[in-house]
Amino acid sequence: MNQTQSRSERKKERTKQGLVDAAKELFAKHGYAETTIDQIVELADVAKVTFYYHFKSKEEIALEIKRQGTEEAVAYFDTLLSRKLSPDEMIESVIVDLADWTETNWRLLEVFCAQRFSPFLERESTTECKLEAVAVCLLSIIEHGQKVSRFRTDIDGRRIAHLLDLAILCEQYHWARSGQPKEELIASLKKCFDFALHGIVQRRDVQ
Repeated sequence: MNQTQSRSERKKERTKQGLVDAAKELFAKHGYAETTIDQIVELADVAKVTFYYHFKSKEEIALEIKRQGTEEAVAYFDTLLSRKLSPDEMIESVIVDLADWTETNWRLLEVFCAQRFSPFLERESTTECKLEAVAVCLLSIIEHGQKVSRFRTDIDGRRIAHLLDLAILCEQYHWARSGQPKEELIASLKKCFDFALHGIVQRRDVQ
């Protein structure tokens, strides 16, 4: 927290974060569609007018949850990179940690999916892939693998990271709807990364 903030500013920040935490808890418990602003302010123990002081709508607080999730994802991958793992070890760690997060927060996928795909309805002024937080971190792994000569250098790492990110999201969403054990999600994620590493051609080392 910024030490130069006044007491009132710190109080406003705590109140805003309290609303975000309440919304996140309710979204994770009941889902985005079934959560109301009234429930959020009740759990946060603030007046409804306080909600509208900080956020214009439920959609806006969902965006704030996504923004904070992005910061957490970037911090996670920074830590992962600092462990000096090989590209393959990093992928293995990512798969397990993604599965753990999904098992705990699967209802939040509804929030992230809604915020992820709504921009597809709008045209952009650039054809360059706009990467989400997980894709940015996957790109870091790809670039690390290229640097140590584990991965090809003649590929567009951004596009591969973007495709992997979408594949991961699809597997998370499918798993959340299927009710299968976490081990099934881990197996599916491993197949996604195996496909990215080896492609569609039948491998000679697979019986």
